[in-house]
Amino acid sequence: MSRKIMLKIEGMHCPNCPMLLERIEDKLVGIIQAEASYRKAQMVVEFDETQVTEEQINAEIMKMGYEIKAITQQ
Repeated sequence: MSRKIMLKIEGMHCPNCPMLLERIEDKLVGIIQAEASYRKAQMVVEFDETQVTEEQINAEIMKMGYEIKAITQQ
C-alpha cells in the first residue's frame, strides 16, 4: 500500500540539495517517488509502507545531514 508524506527540511543550502535528497529513491527499497524543493524547503515522498517505514526514510534523510522539522500526511 502506498503512502505519501510531505517533510519540511532544514539544512538545504543550495539548489543542488534537492537532487541529493531525491537520491533516497536509489538508497531505500520501497520509495516510489521523491521530489524536493529548495525554494519551499520541503520534500514529498511516496513510498510503499510494506517495504519501507517512515522512520527509515527520516533516518536516511538525517544521515544525509538534513533535519526534518515537520511531517504532513498527504
